Amino acid sequence: MQQSIQVGKTQWIHIQEPNKEIINALSQEYGFHEVIVDDLLEINAQSKIDSNSNHFFLALTFTKYLPSEQRYLFNELDVIIGEDYIITTNSLESHTIDALFESFKNMGDLKDDSEKSSPYYILYRIIDEYYNKTIKSLAMSGKKLLEIQDDIASRKAENEVVDSLMNEDLNKIFIKHNFLSQEDVMDELIEHISGINEKHLKVYFNSLKVKLSRIVSTINILSEKNDSLMSAYNIFVGIKSNNSVTRLTFVNAIFMPLTLIAGIGGMSERSGMTGWSDYYWISYPLFLVLCVGIAFLTYVLLRKYFMKK
Repeated sequence: MQQSIQVGKTQWIHIQEPNKEIINALSQEYGFHEVIVDDLLEINAQSKIDSNSNHFFLALTFTKYLPSEQRYLFNELDVIIGEDYIITTNSLESHTIDALFESFKNMGDLKDDSEKSSPYYILYRIIDEYYNKTIKSLAMSGKKLLEIQDDIASRKAENEVVDSLMNEDLNKIFIKHNFLSQEDVMDELIEHISGINEKHLKVYFNSLKVKLSRIVSTINILSEKNDSLMSAYNIFVGIKSNNSVTRLTFVNAIFMPLTLIAGIGGMSERSGMTGWSDYYWISYPLFLVLCVGIAFLTYVLLRKYFMKK
């Protein structure tokens, strides 16, 4: 899908899911360097910037959250800027871009506003909106961690808690490495803005750097909280396992002397119990009473011991 809008002196073209034919057509029309063409056709695992050719090229790796699957996907944004145009592409559907197109349509004629009709101002607005969306996504992630914390406190099903913690941990690792690579790129971008005639835009991009630092800091905090919840959950499971082992030990300790007595009684059962017909009617009841008495005495002694512990 391709969209286009005229923003003052600048034409903004956005292409969703570009293919080789579209990229080659743009390359012929605007004279892109072959390195830019390769970058547009390939998936960039990390953000990068190229301001050495005739065209300014920027690749930023953002993330798109899928609520149904509770995971993030790469949504790479590629930007090419010329003298009076800006071309953007991304691999997934972006409501952020759609909203920005509507926003610029509602701004009316910007011919007399050279600042807000600059390709770099459009770039600033795009990155700013993506960062705002990321901050909202991280806020949702923070609420999810609070829900997991409540689940641990309420002793919810272990499998559900483990799955949630693992999903959140993997998500944080994914987006952390994604945005860490943008810090150096943002420094280069600000340096590039400072070297062109539109130095007044440097303030805007400095604000993006502050927002990016906030995003990275938030990701680190959420990662630490996720690790803390994982540790707390492991402690909870450990205590639960220890309690189970303690109860099992308690039961085994009660039946240990009974097992010993039963073994001795079993070896002498023929001669000591059934062999003497005169005492047959009382030998088994006495044996059972003895076992019950020993079991009760063992239970009392062990209970006092565990109460002290």
